[in-house]
Amino acid sequence: MKILKHPNQLIEKCRNPWNGECKRTDIEVYIFYRGRRLPICRDCWSDIAEKDLEW
Repeated sequence: MKILKHPNQLIEKCRNPWNGECKRTDIEVYIFYRGRRLPICRDCWSDIAEKDLEW
């Protein structure tokens, strides 16, 4: 069992709308997609930045 240093602190997971499988916690940016603010991890942000996506 992993013990957190700050047990009351919530840990956000990546919510990349184009990769629903990612659960990383190293959040790089937030994007607004369909009216919702979504946390995006470093790897997913790198992938998104390389593609021609509109949101």
